[in-house]
Amino acid sequence: MSHVSGLKAFHGADSRIEAPTRVRVARLALLAALGIGVVLRVLELVAGRSLSQDEAQLALNIIDRPFSHLFGRLDFNQAAPEGFLALQKLVVDTVGPGDYSLRLVPFVAGTLALFLLVPLGRRVVSPPAVPLAVVLFAISGPSIFYTATDKQYAVDLLATVLVLLAGMHLDERRLDRWAALIFASVGAACVWLSHSSVFVLAGVSTALVIGSLLRREWGSALRVVAASAAWLVSFGLFALTALETVASIQQSLSNTAGAFAGSGSTDLTDKGALRTSVGALRYVAGVPHFLRRGALDVGELVVLFAAALCVVGAVSILAKRRERGLALLSPIIFMLIAWGLGKYPLLGRTQLFLVPIYALLLAEGAVHLVTTARLSAMRVGSVLAAAAVGVAIVVPAIGQVVRTPTFNEMKPVLDRIAREQRPGDTVYIYYTAQPQLRYYLECGCAGRAFEAARKDGLWPLRRARGGPGQFAPAMRSVPPRFIVGQYRGSEPSLYASDVEMLRGRRRVWILLPEVENSTRESLLHELDARGTRVATFGVGDVRDFASAVVAYLYDMS
Repeated sequence: MSHVSGLKAFHGADSRIEAPTRVRVARLALLAALGIGVVLRVLELVAGRSLSQDEAQLALNIIDRPFSHLFGRLDFNQAAPEGFLALQKLVVDTVGPGDYSLRLVPFVAGTLALFLLVPLGRRVVSPPAVPLAVVLFAISGPSIFYTATDKQYAVDLLATVLVLLAGMHLDERRLDRWAALIFASVGAACVWLSHSSVFVLAGVSTALVIGSLLRREWGSALRVVAASAAWLVSFGLFALTALETVASIQQSLSNTAGAFAGSGSTDLTDKGALRTSVGALRYVAGVPHFLRRGALDVGELVVLFAAALCVVGAVSILAKRRERGLALLSPIIFMLIAWGLGKYPLLGRTQLFLVPIYALLLAEGAVHLVTTARLSAMRVGSVLAAAAVGVAIVVPAIGQVVRTPTFNEMKPVLDRIAREQRPGDTVYIYYTAQPQLRYYLECGCAGRAFEAARKDGLWPLRRARGGPGQFAPAMRSVPPRFIVGQYRGSEPSLYASDVEMLRGRRRVWILLPEVENSTRESLLHELDARGTRVATFGVGDVRDFASAVVAYLYDMS
């Protein structure tokens, strides 16, 4: 054998050895990504966060309403897909109310979405991008948070992955009736489980029809249209029976900056209308603020580079299979159209369903940029820039699950009051505390000290009828032990009469959660003018009082 032929044989054998090694490395990376994602979600779940005001308001609807009254206008300005509400009610009726039971469905949905992203990625992006996409999804801070939250947004994630996966399966087997039936069934069901799934369904159906028409496969196009008819009919039923309820919730968000087209300012801060673009992408990616300089910071640049990588990824996927690239991009387009028409609010959580799409586009863009860079310096720069995006996403995600929860933490404050209160004490409940307190009085899951005090009659519960308003009354006063402040408006002076009712009592606990700083300062000024502050206990940053829960002990005698 000549030297040249021997060298070729050596390199051929070497490449055959390297191929299985690369497969093993990719498989291990994928398993590691899935493991990290599961661990982060379990840690977030077992952290035992208190239900926020928004979660508690939805929980009261689920716990206290029978099935027959669960699918109309809900109390406390709440709305959720009927299918999600039914699943939550089924779990609560089976295992009882509690923080974990209310978060079981979102946890299962968010974790299942993580695993199903693997077969979806293998159908859409290049092989090296699959584990990277799973990693990006696994460490997405908002995805982790809402996977352990009593809200429907983790189900939105699952619906996006399911619809895309069923669409890719239908694209692979255009003449398979079972593939069409699967897409039809998934679409018809997802409409009732996720409001945002309509955008994904419309995008996938449009992409598959366009792809079939461009290939002049008329039978395939008709099959996609027939399969899409199922979710269109399902959406039609939803529009006739439940769309009015969702519209009323949208109306309440009309003053939120960037929520609808034309609302809010147009500056480059997170409070402006551009939050609906770069700011929203920043939220769903979980990129924090750092090295701030005025209205901008380095995190803004990281998000802009991430958006550029998404564009590169979209171009790469479109070049390989245009209908699959269009299936990923079309949901974003349909969502923006609905936003422009004032039919869908663009907030961070309402765009969470796009996280799987962003993960796939970002991973494909990073891999494409690194593998196609011609100069070694460009390749190194691409790797470093992509790594910077990854670090900016992973650091806050890990910090979120390892630190002690402080956002709207009602349970430790209730436990502290319960351990220190005396039989003659009075508890004043500000109106923002009503949903959480009523929930914990009903579920009996706020801790041993609180439960013991409740059984001893120190926390009497008198339910209110509620109502469609966000601050509709959830509880009534049981004087002299329990004084519940009712919502009278946003002006702090309107609550001076509540403070006046407390005069003459020696020990009064004031419970103030989720109160703006100006309101808190006004209320404390009234209290300090009529009594003496004895003690203060709170969880969270009292400088950002809207996210903290604080209790004050006053001597009002």
